[in-house]
Amino acid sequence: MATIENFATVRYTSCGVTETKVSNLAEIGLESAVTLTKNTLGDTYGEDSVLTYIITVTNTSSSPISDITVSDDLGTFEFGTQELTPLTYTPPALLLIDGQDTSAQLTVDNSVAGSVTFSFPTLAAGATANIIYKATVNEFAPLEIGSSITNTATLESSSDCADGTASATVTVSEGANVSVFKQMSPNPVVCGDTVTYTIRIYNYGNVPAEDVELTDNFDPAPTNITVSRDGVLLVATDYTYENGTLSVPAAGSTESVTVPAATFTRDIATGVVTVTPGIVEYVITGTI
Repeated sequence: MATIENFATVRYTSCGVTETKVSNLAEIGLESAVTLTKNTLGDTYGEDSVLTYIITVTNTSSSPISDITVSDDLGTFEFGTQELTPLTYTPPALLLIDGQDTSAQLTVDNSVAGSVTFSFPTLAAGATANIIYKATVNEFAPLEIGSSITNTATLESSSDCADGTASATVTVSEGANVSVFKQMSPNPVVCGDTVTYTIRIYNYGNVPAEDVELTDNFDPAPTNITVSRDGVLLVATDYTYENGTLSVPAAGSTESVTVPAATFTRDIATGVVTVTPGIVEYVITGTI
């Protein structure tokens, strides 16, 4: 809350002498004529997530407010001598005033790096405006456990008494993010020759993937198979292979296979975050 401070000065003459007296300092609090809040749908993010933000502006005064602009810094933060922006504005945006779609009145400007600005002409006394928009998590966003993005909206208007700021924070989601890639060689393979199946399990998440079980249904089913994991040959008791179906670990086994969490490296020069996934590789060979 801003404060208005004021004092008065009295000048007078007494017995031919001019004197001056200063009053006490009077103070009153000056409240903004608007309330400004900012919320998100969901409170976590991951790589390439699309976040939805809702900025709410309420005119609490008895007069209309004109020339309203709300600027969002899109989470811009300092990194060394640079400023990095982890969110990218993703159009379109909506403007609802007292629940009515008035998006035609909304002007959006994202020409300035590190921000997006929303403008609309007026808000009646007692009215509430909701600006709804989306932002996509980009290559500058931190992804390690415990990371967060805070972006701040700043409101200005033609009235000196209608301004404010509001922030929203989302934290990075914690979990494994697994993908599987498989290839076969040689191509083509001659009947009676050896075929090699390579299966790579990638984890792009910030938490290890635990108790990983691999199942592969081969058709046609190779014979005389060998199975290795990360270059280490497994013995027959480490897996189950029946009727062309391979299961690793073996059915009923207490062995636990883990795909490590990814590592995240921010380039010192560009600020871009590179994701290096954790990986477990299986190589299966057999005769076709």
